Amino acid sequence: MIKLSPRLAAAAALAGRGESVIDVGTDHGYLPVYFALNGLFDRIAASDINPGPLDSARRSARGCGVEDKIAFYLSDGLKDVPETFGTVVVAGMGGETMAGILSGCPWIAGARLVLQPQSRVDKLAAYLDGAGFACKRAVLRMDGGKPYLIMEAAAGAGGFDPARALTAGRDPLLGPFAERERSRVQRALAGMERGEAPGGGELTALKEKLERLDTILKETRKWQN
Repeated sequence: MIKLSPRLAAAAALAGRGESVIDVGTDHGYLPVYFALNGLFDRIAASDINPGPLDSARRSARGCGVEDKIAFYLSDGLKDVPETFGTVVVAGMGGETMAGILSGCPWIAGARLVLQPQSRVDKLAAYLDGAGFACKRAVLRMDGGKPYLIMEAAAGAGGFDPARALTAGRDPLLGPFAERERSRVQRALAGMERGEAPGGGELTALKEKLERLDTILKETRKWQN
């Protein structure tokens, strides 16, 4: 059997069930194996840019007796995947890398996305917002002592705003997550003020983000007290 980590379990829960799913950058293949074992999707695939992780995913599937239920693709993101999927899961990559993978896929606008970025959530959110996606659901999960953000996105109006989804859902980890992000933004701002990086538009964006994080923290304190 496959035991998912808290962040992957959250990704699986947001993915739910459906007609087709692909796990991009599958690594050990735990998510597609989980989907196959539980009969959650009719068509399941896994892709990875490197042969080693893809072989590891095959071994995971073989060990659980579901290798014949999963298609495996050696692919840079979705470039060499020859079919389309209703649900696309991308977990464990930087936000900029994820945005690059999604923007290079011609059919992605019609897919439902489940995303777990390791970093640069702002870059990923900016791409999704510009591409016409809305944040349908967002959750936070502690994994290895760190909070991770997991999001479900689909085409829709209203812009891509995971913070709004987390606040609406009163996620209990939102406070610690916002505090961590606030510290990161403050460090970046301090570096710019010391002249360690160019300012301009990026400086303005960071100041706006800091103000928004302060607002989120005030809101969370209201309903957590």
